[in-house]
Amino acid sequence: MEIYRSEKFNPEELALLGRAIGTVAQGTIIVGRDGRAISRYGKRALVVGIVSTGSTIMDVRLIPLIALKDFAHRKGLPLAYVYYHGGVRVEVSGLDVDEIKAIVESKNFIEAPPNDIGATVYYPNALDDFLHEIFKHHNFRVKGKALVDCMNTPAVLLFPRLNEHFGFEADLINDMMTSYLPPKPKEVFLQKLKKGEYDFGLRFKPEGIIELYKAGKEKSFGSMWKFLEYLKRL
Repeated sequence: MEIYRSEKFNPEELALLGRAIGTVAQGTIIVGRDGRAISRYGKRALVVGIVSTGSTIMDVRLIPLIALKDFAHRKGLPLAYVYYHGGVRVEVSGLDVDEIKAIVESKNFIEAPPNDIGATVYYPNALDDFLHEIFKHHNFRVKGKALVDCMNTPAVLLFPRLNEHFGFEADLINDMMTSYLPPKPKEVFLQKLKKGEYDFGLRFKPEGIIELYKAGKEKSFGSMWKFLEYLKRL
């Protein structure tokens, strides 16, 4: 769930949000980001706030949000994700959002003593491990050609591994994950999908949703596992 949005980059606000997240979590939190520099710096500010409460960070760095949601769920850990889409945004899962907001407002943060400051554990291979697990459980083939709208998110990192494993061709659009320009709108995607010789279309939305378009029908998924289970039936 989105917990923070700002058109301006405000590291002080992100640090305070991190302090509230760490106060609520009081344990290990998985933290990731998208490909923009502002998200990298925003994540740093968030992490400073979280570790100040004594909570530990598992830093998976650059990863698509939809993959991180599944990864964190299977690890049984909460997550925080910093990304840019019309402003700096923070998504959390596995935490009480109302409690976090109340603590931000009251500033009733836990303050760990110097010897109890939280640690940061780096896990740069999270996406590779996630894909390895998916490929281990799903080994079907999908015929045809897909138009894939990455919407300038790290979803581009899923390709070509995803389409090569499942056997379909993929044409990518909006694949510049470092761009601050808005991705081409949905109408451009739908027009290209209609005019091209595509069997289906995929849109990876920044908030961690996959939209599947096939035979004039649209279906949405908030999990890669559920998306692949549906794709298998097709």
